[in-house]
Amino acid sequence: MKQNLKILFLFVFAMLVMTAHSQTEYCPEMQLLLQKYKQKEYAGAKSYLDTVIQKCPERKDDAYYWHISGFINLDIFKLVDNRSPVSKSREQAVNSFLNSKKLDNKDKYADHNSQALKFLASTYYNDAILILQNMDTLHFEEIKSFYQKYKDITSAISPDYKFDQKEIEINYGLGMLYKAKYENNKKGYRNYMDSSISCFNRAITINPNDYSSNYNLGIIYHNLGVDIILDDLEIDADLEKVIIMQEKAIGYFSQALPYLKKVYSMEPTDKAIVQGIAAVYYSLNDMEKHVEFMNVLKELDKPLNPNNK
Repeated sequence: MKQNLKILFLFVFAMLVMTAHSQTEYCPEMQLLLQKYKQKEYAGAKSYLDTVIQKCPERKDDAYYWHISGFINLDIFKLVDNRSPVSKSREQAVNSFLNSKKLDNKDKYADHNSQALKFLASTYYNDAILILQNMDTLHFEEIKSFYQKYKDITSAISPDYKFDQKEIEINYGLGMLYKAKYENNKKGYRNYMDSSISCFNRAITINPNDYSSNYNLGIIYHNLGVDIILDDLEIDADLEKVIIMQEKAIGYFSQALPYLKKVYSMEPTDKAIVQGIAAVYYSLNDMEKHVEFMNVLKELDKPLNPNNK
């Protein structure tokens, strides 16, 4: 009986080898690689990936090889590197799955490749957001790099995917981060305010009615005008410089107004917006409009009449 089982095993193994040979040259190193991976010897399996290519160079064009390479690197990223943002295995996993996707003419591994790539894309986006939420960070380029990788992978999976909402979120987040850095050190980080304005502008290019970006642009331009008057204009400045600085400040106040009026049309009961508009009109020496919005503010400050509930 045992002899018969041995003969049967050898027959089945021979058939598998012949089937594999008919599709891709049989590679014993590939079998050892799979064994290491199944035994969760991730480091050994990863190091053996190069051995397989050295011994069986035709595997470079094998969708299955890259499919397995993707999962080996993915598991190292998750289980060994603990999803570290600087893990090299994550990028290697992405490249492997993309290679498999490209070579997989019959879509044998399409679902698993796409699922893995979708997961990896999400880790890049999440890392971008985590860095963005750390207000002490100066890693602006890293945020942009992670976000771009998220977009590149997602586009490879879903070419028609619309990134509009994600673009608004990332640009708003970057705009707020640049703005905070500038406000903490106005002399040292002056260029960050320009970067903040650019980010908010990109957001409203996608959605002109994005409330938060319009609001922050209004506040930024108003504050820039105030900064010129309070911080940049020396007490003993000559008349010519005073006129130039005043004109520059008026230019900022004028730029603030359309954004603040935009958000006022969306949230007419927001006291901070009404107060901001009143302050801009005061700075522009438009007393009639200043009084108008100060009266609006007074109405908003009135307690609600219980009889009108």
